[in-house]
Amino acid sequence: MSEFEKHQGKELAFQNLMLHRIHEILLVASPYDAFILEEDGRLTEQILHEYLGMNLSYAPRVWNASTARKAMDMLSKRPFDLIIVMLRISDMDPISFGTQIKAIYPKKPVVLLTFDESEIKQLPDNYSDSIDDIFIWSGNANVFPAIIKRIEDKKNVKRDVKKGDVRSIILIEDNPRFYSIILPLIYKEILYHTKQLIDKSLNDTHRLLHMRGRPKILLANNYEQAEKYFKRYRSNTLGIISDIRFPHKGQLQKDAGIEFAQFVRSVDKTLPILLHSTELNVEEKVSKVKASFLNKNSSTLLQDLREFIVNNLGFGDFVFRYPDSTELSKATSVRDLVETLETLPVESLMYHASNNHFSNWLAARGEFKLASFIRQLSDDDFDHPEERREMYIDIIRNSQHGQRTSQVVEFASSSHHVSTNFSRLGKGSLGGKARGLAFANTMMAKPMWKEKFPDVNIRVPRVVVVGTEEFDNFMDKNNLWNIALTSENNDEITELFLKGRLSRELIVSLKSYLKDVHYPIAVRSSSLLEDSQYQPLAGIYSTFMLPNCSSEDKERLSQVCEAIKRVFASTFFQEPKTLMDNIVQRHEEEKMAVIIMELVGQTHGNRFYPTCSGVAQSYNYYPVSYMQREEGIAFVALGLGRTIVEGEKALRFSPKYPAILPQFYSIKATINSSQNDFYALELNCGENPMLGGETDNLKQLDLSIAESDKVLKWLGSTVCAQDNMIRDSLKYEGPRVITFAPMLKWETFPIAEIINEMLEMSSHALGCPVEIEFAINIFNDPNIKDEFCLLQIKPMVIGGLQNSEMLLNSANKEPLCKSDIVLGDGIIDYIKHIVYVDPEIFDVSKTQNIAREIERFNDLLGTDNPYLLVGPGRWGTADPWLGIPVTWKQISHAKVIVEVGTDKLNPDPSFGSHFFQNVTSLRIGYFTIRNQQKLKNIDCAWLKEQTVKEKTKFLKLIELDYPLFVRIDGRSGEGTILKPSPPEVDIMDEEESTGI
Repeated sequence: MSEFEKHQGKELAFQNLMLHRIHEILLVASPYDAFILEEDGRLTEQILHEYLGMNLSYAPRVWNASTARKAMDMLSKRPFDLIIVMLRISDMDPISFGTQIKAIYPKKPVVLLTFDESEIKQLPDNYSDSIDDIFIWSGNANVFPAIIKRIEDKKNVKRDVKKGDVRSIILIEDNPRFYSIILPLIYKEILYHTKQLIDKSLNDTHRLLHMRGRPKILLANNYEQAEKYFKRYRSNTLGIISDIRFPHKGQLQKDAGIEFAQFVRSVDKTLPILLHSTELNVEEKVSKVKASFLNKNSSTLLQDLREFIVNNLGFGDFVFRYPDSTELSKATSVRDLVETLETLPVESLMYHASNNHFSNWLAARGEFKLASFIRQLSDDDFDHPEERREMYIDIIRNSQHGQRTSQVVEFASSSHHVSTNFSRLGKGSLGGKARGLAFANTMMAKPMWKEKFPDVNIRVPRVVVVGTEEFDNFMDKNNLWNIALTSENNDEITELFLKGRLSRELIVSLKSYLKDVHYPIAVRSSSLLEDSQYQPLAGIYSTFMLPNCSSEDKERLSQVCEAIKRVFASTFFQEPKTLMDNIVQRHEEEKMAVIIMELVGQTHGNRFYPTCSGVAQSYNYYPVSYMQREEGIAFVALGLGRTIVEGEKALRFSPKYPAILPQFYSIKATINSSQNDFYALELNCGENPMLGGETDNLKQLDLSIAESDKVLKWLGSTVCAQDNMIRDSLKYEGPRVITFAPMLKWETFPIAEIINEMLEMSSHALGCPVEIEFAINIFNDPNIKDEFCLLQIKPMVIGGLQNSEMLLNSANKEPLCKSDIVLGDGIIDYIKHIVYVDPEIFDVSKTQNIAREIERFNDLLGTDNPYLLVGPGRWGTADPWLGIPVTWKQISHAKVIVEVGTDKLNPDPSFGSHFFQNVTSLRIGYFTIRNQQKLKNIDCAWLKEQTVKEKTKFLKLIELDYPLFVRIDGRSGEGTILKPSPPEVDIMDEEESTGI
């Protein structure tokens, strides 16, 4: 951890700043004075202009009262944050009026506004007991926002300095005429530069930072008040602007400003101080305290004051100078500052460092912690100026890198930099998947990852997200809503969407983005509902992996635009439409954001793939031996993650017990159960990779390819040809098997430790069990850090619907099926149909035909007839030789599913696949019955005895007189399906029954 990281502490919560605001103003003035202020002073217009110009939505409202009596009546009826009273009100003088207010509302700020300095002379000496401030309006409308901000700063400064480390400027002036001119000028200058910073902000968080973290202006009318401010906020003071003559110890003292400057210099030798006076013979005294001087009678007073603020208090560009003020260069951004520091002459470096110019400039940009740390450094902390240069560059660069990699940054063609880790294009939502990535990006920026795993680069891949507003614009401008919502043909929808036009702004931004991006990318969906805790839609929308390696920039841009349109189109495909019918949202509510993400992997010849990919869950649906459900589970595979999410062969292990690898009853079973091929992206840069569909450019390759690429050695073992034993090395001859033994047993890569840490932190942060997707790159070059890349994070749906106490004794019911490997939670008592794959006719080579027959029965039964689906092998797999490869559209009305192991089809449940993610989200009961448990755990004879309502070549449809009774305990993973019986012997009353 760097010195700055140790110093930095917790992150700032800028949304908590500026707690006290002026929302309602009561102006107490005669009708004539009110008219003058409104018509000539443009009171309302000026307030609105200043506030709305700063993108502030809380512009105060001004209420008018023509008399003190009316004002008191209004105060009793509604709360006001500020009272501005004019000198001429008909029924009471302003001092008496202020006294009356303070008696009832002692903390209510009361400001007296006069038209001329002569009016102040009429006031008694003790006016401060009833009036908080006096301002003079001489036609300058800026005085009104200054009054408001003055009161807000006075109320907020103590809390904001403590909470947000914000900065302040101390203005010492007792003459209302001068501070009524100077204070609006200072505020106007600060707000102007704050507005400039807002326009250049990385994101909404930075805009909030700049809006609420602007410097406070502390107006002191005497020496004691100024001394109090300085002692309290010395470390947060940007500078001091002071008159030379003002009250000290109750008396007007002509050199009070000089004396105060001497006091400041005894504490801080570099703080910028500006002294002003009508007397010119004080310049020598001013010089001795190393302060700047302004003549109050100068015709350029305001311009000179503006220059002091910009040049000394950190506003505007940073101007690099020699000690003799000769200008060298300018920096407009923190990035420019770092680049200039690398070659800045030592004399200039030391000049700016010794005068706290770097600290003030960074503080004005909201880099408060960084500014405070730099301000604490002195010449004594360094043996040589070059050490100072190196430390400045290191801490500023690391700070900026941490911000850019952990925050969601607004993409801008002019300012975007390749180091930015997470950017957004356009307005609207990021979508569910991108929200998870944005959170993960912030989580990965924590220093603890570097501390715990110094040899591994743990990160989120670089991401740009196209917001949902672009989706809305695309749909509206191309008139696609009607056909998209009504069409039942995916190809027709795709064709229409490809003819649509994306906005010119998006295309320009994508073109700029691709200039710096020459690595393979994945264009992924991120709909509003995707990856939310109670919605399914996992893997339902499209993802396209693009090589992005064409020599023609136009071709690369064209492919990205096409991929975005195809992702938009997939929003309205038949599978998501079918799934949406099962949840409460309407399809019109769904909106699509698009993620353009760096594809994790390494190039090997004409193919690209990571060392391995995986899915990990903090809740283990299928614990074995002494494993606990809460200890989590992981699924890993060589190459791209399609192997896992499509339910193909992958390695399953417990991150808590990584060295305990899966055991099989024979070497042959080990070979058959092991991953024997993998997916890689084909780097075919000459053709459009989407012509053949979503995954046509993904090639399924043999393990021998990975071995020749020197990748298999990190994951593989050998069934030794000499002794038929499994050896954790590739030095032997014999069949290769993917065991991950080098990682899990011999710890060549800390995969289990990282997964455990990530699952624990994520579960705590999300407040529920979580699932993560990841990819790992292990490099053969020892000079390159290995990588663990977090690709996705989302909540899991675990139980919560029924208490296990509701699973009552079922001794008087006969079980049709029972299992201790069950997904879901609760009770279902309304299923009266069973779709059953006939085991006597089942043919593993015909599973795709069987899927189509299931779809026919699914459509026949419809929404009103939920059914139990029973069949062999793994449901929803992409591999038709592992089970029946149904899609969601084909089984959309099934409420409970049973997979039955056979001699040939007895795979582990693929709980990492998209199919199972949707099972849990839709709360469908899912029973797994292993082949060895089949005879005692499912009553196949009873199924065979039932009357068949309709049959096909491979299926039977059974309609029951009474409903089945399904019970699932989500905490233990045990479930039972009880045979139907007449209602008079039902265990539960009707009102107690609920669905899973």
